[in-house]
Amino acid sequence: MDRKFLKILAAAVLILTAAVSCKKDEDEETYEYMSGSLVYDMPAYAVTGQKITSYVTGITTPSSPRYFWVSHDIEISDTDTLYSQSITFTTPSTPGIYSISVFARAEGYYSTMNTSEIQVISANMDQIGGWNRGTSSFTDSRDGEKYATAVIGSLQWFVQDLRYDGRENGGDTLGRPYDGSEGIDNIFGRLYSWNEATGGESGSGLGGGPQGACPEGWSVPTAEDWEDLSLASGGTVTDFYSNWPELGEKLSAPVTIAGTPMWPYSPDNLHANTPGWNGFPNGNSRDHYGEYENISLYGMWWCSSEMEDGKVPYRYIYYNSSDFNFYYTDKDSYGVSVRCVRLKD
Repeated sequence: MDRKFLKILAAAVLILTAAVSCKKDEDEETYEYMSGSLVYDMPAYAVTGQKITSYVTGITTPSSPRYFWVSHDIEISDTDTLYSQSITFTTPSTPGIYSISVFARAEGYYSTMNTSEIQVISANMDQIGGWNRGTSSFTDSRDGEKYATAVIGSLQWFVQDLRYDGRENGGDTLGRPYDGSEGIDNIFGRLYSWNEATGGESGSGLGGGPQGACPEGWSVPTAEDWEDLSLASGGTVTDFYSNWPELGEKLSAPVTIAGTPMWPYSPDNLHANTPGWNGFPNGNSRDHYGEYENISLYGMWWCSSEMEDGKVPYRYIYYNSSDFNFYYTDKDSYGVSVRCVRLKD
C-alpha cells in the first residue's frame, strides 16, 4: 500500500468523521437562558406550626414558564413537589433548619432555581440562650406580654425588645415582625417606624420621652436616656450624637438559637453583655415594611429625640465592631426595634 493511497484513506476518514459530527450537532437540541430572576418571599425565621404563603414571579423570558416547588423536609404536598406559582404550607413542629427550592422551567430553555433556608424556632424564649433574664419583670396590661427588666444607671430598662402590636384596642396594627413572619416577635420583638414607636412625638431629658407604643408609665428613650445608659455601662463619651467605642460589645448578648450563635463570630465583638441589656441582632425594615434586611448582623433601636433637620436618630450594633454607633433616617419608611424605659424608683 503506497503512501499516496494512505493519504487518500486518511482524508476520507477525516471527512466521514466530520460529517458524522455535524449530523450529531444538528440532532442535538439547543437551549436558551431565561431572562429575569426568581422573586418570592420566604422568611428567614418562623415559629413551629406557622402558616406561610409565598408567590413566585420574576421570569420575563419566556413569558409563561412553569413554576414548581420542591422540599424534602417540609410537607408541601402528597409528594415533595408542588407544581404551582404559589404555595401555602405549615412549618414543622420540630425546631430546626429546613429548606425549600423553587424552579422555573420552559421548553427550549435552561431551567433556573433558587433555594431558601428557614430556621424554625419555638414561640417562646426557652430555646433562646445567652441572654440575661433581668432582675425583675413587667407585664403589659394591654396584651398580657411579660418583659424582663433591669435597672441600669438612673433608669429601669426593658431588656427585651417591644412586641406590642396594638390590635387588642381595635386600632391600626403597630409595627411588623421581621419578614412579616408572625410569631417570631415573641423572640425578636417587632420593628416600628419612628412615628409608630413614638406616636409622632419627640422627647428630651432624662425619662422625658413619649409613651408612644410603650406601656403606660414607660417611654421611648431620649438622647439623654441613651447617654445615661452609656455612662452606666462604662462608656466615656456622653454625647448621644457620636459613636461610642466598646459599648456595642458590652451591650450585645451572645444569643443562641437551639445552641447556634445568632451573631456571626467576630473577634472584634465578643458580646460581653456586661450590664445585661441584651442587644439582639434583630435587623431592620425599609420601604414601609417592603424589604427586610440585616437580621443576625445588626441590632438597631430608636431614640425619641428628633433632630433639627427633621431626621430621627437610632443607635446600632454591628456584629463586626465593638462600638455602639449612631445614625439617622426618616420618620415613616424605616423600621427598627424599640426599648422602653422609665425612671427607677
